[in-house]
Amino acid sequence: MASSLPHELIECILDNLHHEKSTLINCALIGKAWVLSAQRGIFQRIVLQLPNQYHEDFEELAAAYTARNEQLLELFERNPYLTSCVRTLELKQFSHDSRRASHSSNRMAHASTTRVVEQLSNVKKLTLARCDWETLTPELRTAVTDVFKTSSLTAVSLSHFSISSFNQLAFLLSQVSCLSVLKIDFLYYQNGDAPTTIANCPPRSIQLDQRLHFRFVNMRTFITWFQQDTCPLEIRNLQTLHVHIRHATAPDYEDTAFLLQYIGGNLQELELQVPPWNPHSTLVHFGYTPNLRSVTLLRIQQTELYSPVPWILNLFESFENSDDCKSIFLRQLTIQLDIEYSDEAMIHRWDKWGAVDTLLARPTFASLQTVKFELLGVPSLASSGVETILSVNLPFLQSSNKLQVQIPGAGEADIKSIKAVTSRF
Repeated sequence: MASSLPHELIECILDNLHHEKSTLINCALIGKAWVLSAQRGIFQRIVLQLPNQYHEDFEELAAAYTARNEQLLELFERNPYLTSCVRTLELKQFSHDSRRASHSSNRMAHASTTRVVEQLSNVKKLTLARCDWETLTPELRTAVTDVFKTSSLTAVSLSHFSISSFNQLAFLLSQVSCLSVLKIDFLYYQNGDAPTTIANCPPRSIQLDQRLHFRFVNMRTFITWFQQDTCPLEIRNLQTLHVHIRHATAPDYEDTAFLLQYIGGNLQELELQVPPWNPHSTLVHFGYTPNLRSVTLLRIQQTELYSPVPWILNLFESFENSDDCKSIFLRQLTIQLDIEYSDEAMIHRWDKWGAVDTLLARPTFASLQTVKFELLGVPSLASSGVETILSVNLPFLQSSNKLQVQIPGAGEADIKSIKAVTSRF
């Protein structure tokens, strides 16, 4: 029966199993019609993770890691077409430990990694996580740089990544001619001077237009670079922006506000983790981004002494009052609230949310389909009646079926307790 299935149906089935390698291996055993498609899924993502160099058994673990790489290389040699199946490459834990640098097991692990990376010419997404660029052997740096230069590469993710200078990082990113997605999560460098020009990289030749993600990153150097006439990257056609601020300094808010203004009307999806209690938070608003379709506000704190409602009103009133805004296309709003629990805060702080309900009831927000609250921070939160309080204080959103409330960990007992407290309101 399996062999009689149309090839298109087999492809569709296996395309949904790329994260289940054990299932794909079993599928490859069904018959010849399943083998090639299953193998594409099995080899779609390769993770090369060096063992923890502080582990007491590092040498044994490194030897096992090298042996696995050698097996993979033998497989590639027998079936060269498998190398083209690798679309995602992840290098992890290539960080510095001077005690291990000269060990033969460490050198062999780097050498085997280099040979694997050299085989891959069809990578679409490259991730470097917990990697120190200067720690890589010269051969491995060259191999990874060649991946940056492949025409197939469209997405780069750097997480806890160290490099000696921003200039080096700019050079690497400038090699990705088709870069459309860039994610940077914790970045470390000593020299933060932005480059003035990069050889053989025409200005604005790389359209970074799908997604830009900054998490706990000093954005000022990037912004300086993006504005240079010689910068190869063009971000003003960007559709999705994620900004997560860590230290809540004035430059963080200024840089976030600048990005919103610089990208402007092309931006359609925005995710912000911006502490709203800082006086500088009012610099960030949606007045320059009238075409947003989706907004997510992460880890917004509400305490007995502080309500984020005035900050949220500032975001959207600027949005509504924009000179460029004849109509608002916002369809999805997600507010992730981190709540400090107390009975006083539960009863009185939620009263302020009526102003948000009034704002979103205006005709200019007619396109809004869903307002989702994700409530964090309190065990058995539903038992305190928060969902009921929200419904009472957001009557328009509730009556128009736009209000959604997600309470992680709320079970059946919590839902029953919600009904028990309804009479209080």
